[in-house]
Amino acid sequence: MGQENILTVSQLTQRIKGLLEEVFPLVWVSGEISNFIRHRSGHLYFTLKDDRAEIRCVMFRGHNLYLNFEPTNGMQILLQGRLSVYEPRGQYQLLVQRMEPAGVGTLYLAFEALKKRLREEGLFDEDRKRPLPSYPRVVGVVTSGEGAALHDIITVLTRRAPQVEIILRPTLVQGEQAAADIVAAIEEMERSGWPEVLIVGRGGGSLEDLWPFNEEMVARAMAACEIPIISAVGHETDFTIADLVADVRAPTPSAAAEMVAPAREEVLLQVQALSDRLSRTMELSIERYWQQVDHATERLLIQQPSRRLTQFTEQVGHTQQRLIKTFHHRLQLFHSQVEGLEKELQVLNPHQVLDRGYAIAFREVDGAIMRAPTDIKRQERFLLHLAKGKLQAEKVKTIEATKHDGNVRG
Repeated sequence: MGQENILTVSQLTQRIKGLLEEVFPLVWVSGEISNFIRHRSGHLYFTLKDDRAEIRCVMFRGHNLYLNFEPTNGMQILLQGRLSVYEPRGQYQLLVQRMEPAGVGTLYLAFEALKKRLREEGLFDEDRKRPLPSYPRVVGVVTSGEGAALHDIITVLTRRAPQVEIILRPTLVQGEQAAADIVAAIEEMERSGWPEVLIVGRGGGSLEDLWPFNEEMVARAMAACEIPIISAVGHETDFTIADLVADVRAPTPSAAAEMVAPAREEVLLQVQALSDRLSRTMELSIERYWQQVDHATERLLIQQPSRRLTQFTEQVGHTQQRLIKTFHHRLQLFHSQVEGLEKELQVLNPHQVLDRGYAIAFREVDGAIMRAPTDIKRQERFLLHLAKGKLQAEKVKTIEATKHDGNVRG
């Protein structure tokens, strides 16, 4: 055997280390903590084991500074790290980069897997996101009917933009049935044709609490919805799949209410600014015409064509009058358009429609709006929403409308 084939202990250990790090660059491992030590340097040393084997682990201070739980002996955890070899002892170990309690870690892996798949499908692409309407008249809200998120949204919108009508579709926001209920709420809002923009969300909570907004069915429903959607899930630090799919992500429900519609005062300031700008433009035009008149007058005095001077002066006077009339007409037209928009907002208020004697029928079983007698079966109950209260009714028979005068016939 030649000397060139003989390895030192260090050389052999280095080769083993290189092979391990190449074959296992980054792995996820689950197990139970034992022999846990938090060194005064801030590094964590422990053993990860199951019923058949164990492996030494180290999590250096730079990776464990932001752990949101305290690891303890006997705790089931999920680790992400890379294999290496501690050369002085020839012992392989796991260099931990992430650590989660086993339950949360499983949810985190599911979150990352779905996020990767939906990103590859293009559901997060910016070019598919729709712009929010500048001045929405009706805003739909999909959230719990009793949560703090709804209270925050109503409070902010009532203060900033009282002209905006709010339509709530109360929904579950936590638990196994929540995702399906959120999907149904989004689809119902879209079918109604009323909202011009949707706010979908809830208040803060744990990863498990917010999980319905990480479900694939919710992500696809939001992506397929033709109405622009603002995602307002949890607090500013919370992040969900819904935030990535939505057209706009708001850090909180209150922030969503602020961005969904401009404040009334801001709109009035914009109108005033446009009015001032138009006035200044007209003033500048008049000043330029007067300067032209002054120059023309000087030339005419030099040439002494009195008749032409008189004609030109009269023409300038007529032009000035036309400009002033045009300015006032446009200004009045602009104010009329603003007043018309305000009246239109009031006319479109559903409550005013009810006050005129109309009623809205809802199926009792699911709360869906009825638009035709065939929407329910005979002897099935439904609710009539009136301007002042509700009535419970039951379908006895279908009454067809006559062709000529609109009266009904049995």
